[in-house]
Amino acid sequence: MPEIIKCQFNLFDEGRKYTGHHRKYILESATAVCYAPETREGIQLREKFGYFGHGRRMLTGKLQLGETELVKLPNGQQILVENIPSNVTTFFEVSKNGDVEHHQELLLENEPGRVVMGLHKSRVGGFSWACGGADGGRMGATRINSFEGFDYVLNPGFAKNRGYILESADAPTRDMILENIGQMGVKDPESRLNSWLASVQLYADDLAERLAQAEIYESTLMEQIESGRSDIESLKQRMSDLQAEKAQLIDSRKQIITECARKSVIAIPDRVQEAMISMANERDFYDMVNFFESAKRVDLSMYPVNGNSGSVQRIARPVFVDAPEYGSHAAGIDFERVDAFFVKK
Repeated sequence: MPEIIKCQFNLFDEGRKYTGHHRKYILESATAVCYAPETREGIQLREKFGYFGHGRRMLTGKLQLGETELVKLPNGQQILVENIPSNVTTFFEVSKNGDVEHHQELLLENEPGRVVMGLHKSRVGGFSWACGGADGGRMGATRINSFEGFDYVLNPGFAKNRGYILESADAPTRDMILENIGQMGVKDPESRLNSWLASVQLYADDLAERLAQAEIYESTLMEQIESGRSDIESLKQRMSDLQAEKAQLIDSRKQIITECARKSVIAIPDRVQEAMISMANERDFYDMVNFFESAKRVDLSMYPVNGNSGSVQRIARPVFVDAPEYGSHAAGIDFERVDAFFVKK
């Protein structure tokens, strides 16, 4: 009868307040990986292995381990590591509310499997999944894109990812743990336990380094954010100044054009004046050009302007000027000024 450990946890509940990674997993990515064809096939073929600790995957830098791997130790020495799994995933599901359930069959014919069984009986440690993807840490979202199994670790990221009830566990002593491991037939259980604890310490050191780097990155990011905010405020002030300058220029141009229109021999319609002031688009340009093209065809020689000779007298009848773009309109003539009014039809 195989020894099966059943575990259940929730992606949104680490069960930890002061310790842990506090990752924000994207549920959709976990669901997609769980039900991906390669994941389902791997589980069916019993190829999603777990190991005694994450250390082997960390040392090799691989999620999928070969039977043996050549790894480089921190001191530069290279050793050949034999990777014997301790457990294999036989069931893995992720629900819509983030509940994750998995079953691990312990490989008790292997020594690592017996070690895991002894630790499990001692209520020490739990499972931690080995997944590829982007680790967002505390700041961002964590997205997984592959699943390779569950390893048995000292401090599982999800506190409830254990095959025993954590709340009812009595604090185990080192002797109790060694006794349970020894009862499983493991040779030199103390050496095995020390090796596992060293692997855990290596993993903890790596996490501490990552955390320190994350804090440096967070500090740099905050400085960049503050600098960006300062730049934005400067740009806002510059834009405000430019808008005020633009408004002042428009007002000055409006005064000049209005004064020129007032003194002009030909009365310039409001719409043409507005077009001359704004010149915001092509239509304004053509309104202005069409008006002056029409205005230049007016014969002013018959009126007492621009040094024309003749006595000045008030004309009682209106004078019509042909302006196709603005329509023909009556223009009154007085003693001092002759106005040709162009009003659009």
